[in-house]
Amino acid sequence: MIKKYNVIDNYLSKNEFLKIKNEIVDNEYFPWYFNNYKSSNDKNNFLDYQFIHCFVMNSEINSFHFKILNPLIKKLKVKKLFRAKANLNPISHKIIEFSKHKDKDEKGFKSAIFYLNTNNGYTKIGNKKIQSIENRIVIFPSDVYHFGTNATNLTNRTVINFVYV
Repeated sequence: MIKKYNVIDNYLSKNEFLKIKNEIVDNEYFPWYFNNYKSSNDKNNFLDYQFIHCFVMNSEINSFHFKILNPLIKKLKVKKLFRAKANLNPISHKIIEFSKHKDKDEKGFKSAIFYLNTNNGYTKIGNKKIQSIENRIVIFPSDVYHFGTNATNLTNRTVINFVYV
């Protein structure tokens, strides 16, 4: 298999990372919204849910918290941001591999998943598991199939997903 992703640890400076983590993960007043599906929209699977915060949807800013993403957007060298969304997957008694999906079917877009906490969850691209380690990012073409999981050793697994050019 040709490597279709790039994993970078310690992506942001410690101060930049902690500012984002403190605003999103450690802030009990950060607004999370219940989403009764992840990617498959399978209403029959009651474990297929998450909490989300949409910073940008369809290239439109959708959140008062958008500016917190500036260090990531700058470092990713984003020309056009199609979507930026935080996902919070609650703990369960076992690791759940959610449905395989593409972030965008069109060629030319990139996806980036930025990990906000360290846990035993992961993202799987092809047959490669990318472990959830805080301040890590994985970058890959948006038309590549992948999936994420929850965690069993922490109350939640939290990431920020970007789709951009």
